[in-house]
Amino acid sequence: MDVRRADLHTHSRCSDGKLAPAELVKKVCERGIRALAVTDHDTIDALTEAIAAGERLGVEIIPGVELSATVDEQEVHLLGYCFDPENSDLVGHLNEFRCRRQERSEQIVALLNKHGLALRVDDVLLHARDGVVGRPHIAQALVTRGFVASYEQAFAWYLKDHGPAFVPKPLFPVADALTMLHEAGGIGILAHPGSRTNGRMIRDLVRKGLDGLETVHPSHSVSLTRQFKDITRERGLIETGGSDYHGFRPHEDENINRYSIPYQRLERMRRAAA
Repeated sequence: MDVRRADLHTHSRCSDGKLAPAELVKKVCERGIRALAVTDHDTIDALTEAIAAGERLGVEIIPGVELSATVDEQEVHLLGYCFDPENSDLVGHLNEFRCRRQERSEQIVALLNKHGLALRVDDVLLHARDGVVGRPHIAQALVTRGFVASYEQAFAWYLKDHGPAFVPKPLFPVADALTMLHEAGGIGILAHPGSRTNGRMIRDLVRKGLDGLETVHPSHSVSLTRQFKDITRERGLIETGGSDYHGFRPHEDENINRYSIPYQRLERMRRAAA
């Protein structure tokens, strides 16, 4: 029996994770994971380093990304897998998105300044390093500068949706995102469907070309996991899962094992992509 496990939802510091891609691969290897997708937000910059580390450590790296998209004016996240990372349309979209995220971060910093917090864009970039800038980096900068006591407080006081320093995220129509992934030779999976989605929306996404659901995720209860498994079985969808590892909370190391999935599920993903 094949006992290998896969984690298909993780983040490196190329977006909003703590670890460098090679450090992330080492981390999951130490936890016994043998296949990994680094699904950074709207970037695949981690892929080259992750592949090199995977070859050294015996961890198979699956091309992955987490795309921000919109359906019926509501944000959803799509996990893309098994695509050609050199596809020109995909690379072009991700480059454009990087620029738009940078502009958004500058707008958020300006709003924070208006509320009396003398944060600078450079403070944020120190945390983003060369990665795609997001609200988590701004939260970390606020903590470092002593404006708030914790990451959670930064969101609760300033950065949460519709908070004092909220700026809407640039989004991508979900049908366009799915088409782009398919034309790049990949598949599109709805990330953590228990968050802000319902049965009607899932049916609509399937009509738009959705390939599957992330059934296994830390935010899902046992009953939700069972419900999404039933939906994938009824509709012939692909079932994936992962820890959604970012690395900032102590329990996340245990989540790598707790929310991993059987390696065999990768075979169906590859068939669908092919």
